Amino acid sequence: MLCQRDHSSRLQALISLLVAVEGALAAFIPPHASAVSYQEAEKNTYDFIVAGGGIAGLTVADRLTEDPSVNVLVIEAGPFDQREDSVLIPGAYPPFQYFNGLESMPQKGLNNRSVDTICAKVVGGGSVVNAMVYLRGDKADYDDWGKLGNPGWSWDSIFPYFLKASPQKNFTKPDSGFATQANISWDDSVRGTSGPLRYSYPDYFYPGSANWWNAAKSIGLPVVKDPEAGNNLGIFWIPSVLDATTMTRSDARINHYERVKALRPNYHILASTTVSKILFNRTRAIGVKYLPSAGGSSANVYATKEVILATGGIHTPQVLQLSGIGPRALLDKLGIAIVQDLPGVGQNLQDQSTLTIGWNFTQNVTPNAGSLDSNATYNAEQRALYDTDRTGAYTIVRSLSTNIGQLSLQLVTSNYSAIAAEARSRDPAASLPSDGDPTVLKGYKKQRELLIRQFEGQDAAVGTLHWGTSSSSLIYHLKPLSRGTVNINSTDPLASPVLDYRTATDPVDLAVYVALFRKNRELFAAPDMASLGPVEASPFGAQLQTDEEIIAVLRQHINPSNAHQCCTAAMLPQDLGGVVDSEWKVHGIQGLRVADISYWPFQTSGTPSATMYASGEKLADIIKRDYNLTSL
Repeated sequence: MLCQRDHSSRLQALISLLVAVEGALAAFIPPHASAVSYQEAEKNTYDFIVAGGGIAGLTVADRLTEDPSVNVLVIEAGPFDQREDSVLIPGAYPPFQYFNGLESMPQKGLNNRSVDTICAKVVGGGSVVNAMVYLRGDKADYDDWGKLGNPGWSWDSIFPYFLKASPQKNFTKPDSGFATQANISWDDSVRGTSGPLRYSYPDYFYPGSANWWNAAKSIGLPVVKDPEAGNNLGIFWIPSVLDATTMTRSDARINHYERVKALRPNYHILASTTVSKILFNRTRAIGVKYLPSAGGSSANVYATKEVILATGGIHTPQVLQLSGIGPRALLDKLGIAIVQDLPGVGQNLQDQSTLTIGWNFTQNVTPNAGSLDSNATYNAEQRALYDTDRTGAYTIVRSLSTNIGQLSLQLVTSNYSAIAAEARSRDPAASLPSDGDPTVLKGYKKQRELLIRQFEGQDAAVGTLHWGTSSSSLIYHLKPLSRGTVNINSTDPLASPVLDYRTATDPVDLAVYVALFRKNRELFAAPDMASLGPVEASPFGAQLQTDEEIIAVLRQHINPSNAHQCCTAAMLPQDLGGVVDSEWKVHGIQGLRVADISYWPFQTSGTPSATMYASGEKLADIIKRDYNLTSL
């Protein structure tokens, strides 16, 4: 066995060798940012390797390459999109071709249904395929992350990075007359001063959305001045990552790669390539092994400073486990050499599950969101209007309307304290897999108590109501207490991991769903909506009255995923089942961080993109501080 001094000397020698190789191969680096080939990447050595080219990965790569002395390689499993209409034009959504389909295992809480689920597989990640909603969480979410043992985390600490990522100068304000008519409001003080992301609002709304808005107000939902201010409880227009100059999607590929590529010879992207494992010298990450996503031979590429893992809530725990970081029992079962025993890897899986409720209307207002599909003349007129003037229904993401409601449990039901009391009375271990590690349970107990306090308070949303103005409404459950898992069952890096959401295994989640369902009914029964003649479509309907009757249908129709899979490499102390510390460093490992949504301890009340842009900025600043890198 080598002594520690011998080990350190060998490690330093290896790093020095990599630096020398990097200099010798400088001729291979083109004079601008580029999409490099499999072979070109293998010939180079980089300061940083970013595994995953979604929002977090591209944000970090952009900011690190501001320092011209630093070389960064991003490896993304998906291709570059071809700038198709379905990607860029809201009304042509969705871009199915970049959805990476996965199937969950049978869900015990949902009548043992296996459910198809998606995550992005494309350069730009979720920002290329999502519904373009830009919504920060509530202040309480980030403050509570800090209370879990994460120093430096709070709303106040991440707020400057929200401003940096989503600036006022790139927030295009709607015409004042239209804003008044459409009930759009905002607060300039929370919209920032610099940065690349562009966002705005559609310049059109379906007439029926006014009925929904007025009905929501009539049942006591407040109007939110600006949902980006850290309290989004109530109703508001949906902020959209819409470039108001072109009325097209502003995604991470555009604002964190295309924007800078002409000036960054130190910024490389290797697309359609899967990272199969992280390479180590003992417990220090020194590079990655990769192979074509379509299959083929593997190659290695090395990093002199850090590997930054950003492959998403499903695939980040997969890569960690394949690399020997994860629960010992799982790794031993598959014959994977253990680099670090971290029981929390792949645990704590959460998503924002959804329920779609069908409606029949006797006199719905037209045109509505469904008219694009049901009325060919209207669809053609609106597409022509968009193509010539960049206005009309095609500025709205297809199937969505323009306003939405975020509800605390107090806004949902007067029975909120009883639901919170039920949650507090239950054994937390019952909400986790039976074979979970004691440290994971300990961390979950702390999460659970903070979430129950959110249930009792008036400062965080637990659910969302939305009506697209056509034949269905949506309920989103934002703060589940049930916890799932992502675990490999093969050493094949191209095989899908086993995905178990364990949705609704905690009965409190169903109690929240029932309350949201009843609130949605109340909204549709309010005069402004009742005038449209809405009738719940089968299997819903007036025959469902008791909680038990509603729950029976919920179990058959809840979708476990809104493609917001998170929290599987949680930012928590190691003795609480954590995987990364408050600066994204993997516990017990040098030179490795997790940058993507896996690090979240629990869901926010917003959509992932806003927080991921901000946290990518925050992480980049921390890395720059650690290595004395410059910024533009």
